[in-house]
Amino acid sequence: MQSKILNIVVEDWIKIHSASLSPLVERKINERLVFTNPDYELRHARGDWIGSIPPQINCIRRSGGQFLLPRGFLDHLIEICKKTNQPYRVVDRRRLLDLVPIEFHGQLKEYQQEAAEAVLEMDFATLVGGPKSGKTIVALYTIAQRRQPTLILIPNLALLDSWLTKIENFLQMPAGEVGLIVNGTKRIGKVITVAHTGEIARHWRQVRDQIGAVILDECQRCPSRIFTQLMTNFDTHYMLGLTTSTQRRDRLSRLIYYYVGDIAYTINERDAREGRGIIQAQVVARVTDFQYDYGSRADFDPMLHALMSDAQRTQLIINDIAAEMQQDPQPILVLSGGEEQDEILKAELGRRGIEVITYTKGPEELSEEDGDEDEELEVDAPRICPGDGSPAVVLVSPQMFVRYSRSLAVRVLVLAVPLYFRGRMAYAIRNLYCSSNGNETGKLKIYDYVDQKVALLENYFRMRSYNYGVHPDVLINAP
Repeated sequence: MQSKILNIVVEDWIKIHSASLSPLVERKINERLVFTNPDYELRHARGDWIGSIPPQINCIRRSGGQFLLPRGFLDHLIEICKKTNQPYRVVDRRRLLDLVPIEFHGQLKEYQQEAAEAVLEMDFATLVGGPKSGKTIVALYTIAQRRQPTLILIPNLALLDSWLTKIENFLQMPAGEVGLIVNGTKRIGKVITVAHTGEIARHWRQVRDQIGAVILDECQRCPSRIFTQLMTNFDTHYMLGLTTSTQRRDRLSRLIYYYVGDIAYTINERDAREGRGIIQAQVVARVTDFQYDYGSRADFDPMLHALMSDAQRTQLIINDIAAEMQQDPQPILVLSGGEEQDEILKAELGRRGIEVITYTKGPEELSEEDGDEDEELEVDAPRICPGDGSPAVVLVSPQMFVRYSRSLAVRVLVLAVPLYFRGRMAYAIRNLYCSSNGNETGKLKIYDYVDQKVALLENYFRMRSYNYGVHPDVLINAP
């Protein structure tokens, strides 16, 4: 006799009629969602007072002839149905709202892109990564991709400022437009609302109908009731948990996966550390007044054209080069945006009697890969080193710089265009040390121009700061 089709209704809970369940499927569900309470087990083994601590944790609720299961268990339930030949049908009643206008302004590292893609493949997911591994940035990227009004839950108010800063930097959303449910404030944002878990427990009814996604930060620190009593109030289409560890002190890590979602990606600690502080240099950060109405990636090339031809920004660069030449007339390497910027810089430097040569290509390469890692040096590669009679200023495009980096050695590097250090770029800069007549030239000096009034370009600077190993605010505020 063929089993009845099991209707699996997904809302705030997974809802299934008990009458449609075969005994085998019911047993398999109980085996996973009803388990020994680790706290009870530990106290019992030590002979401690147990009090009212229950011997078991039951993640199944019963209501009106229905079983209510946590939503993160959906994939497990489907797996059970398939293995037991239980016919099923998923009825999706999760809340999906109209798309909101939001865009990510930044660039993910390679491992962050992998993490984001893994998360986006799952409607309910958990992202694992250590402190400062970039989990928040990945979460913001997923918000921009899904474009659903989102509730961000934080169990610790110390996390609030960091979230607001990154929302402003990477989503270009002023703090005043972000909804807040903290410390007695109750303001629901049109796109994002940040709430303390203690406060939202009292106000979730006012928020529930206005969000299509929930992000829970610091899952490893949240009390178990956050999962069992708070997260079950939301019927959002998407749910994402962020955690630094797969281990909770109460040994109830499975609650994260059952109520929020299974692990989509674990950030490798080595990947998160790679490139941090690899450029040992004296960094001079110059804040520019350049601004541009940047709204999407389609604006990137026009913005770059405007930046390279901006007279005030150009004079700031020229003044720094001239001052360095006056102090120490040694070769200076300038990473430029190609022929257009080369002509502008050459004309301005020529007026000051400074000799220039160029090894550049077009500006389109600024947003492309840095070149083939195995590409051999070409015969006409420039050889630049202090004391060898090289021209005073050498203009090199980012791609050509990476290609020729083994033949370049200077004391001063000027970043005339806002670069994102990916691929081999950071390592090429790190290797800009050389010996002149057997003597070390000393620490590299880098002039970095911070275009703070354009969110994307400021984020590029923050990524460069990661490679410098210095907090961006420290660099900007340095005397």
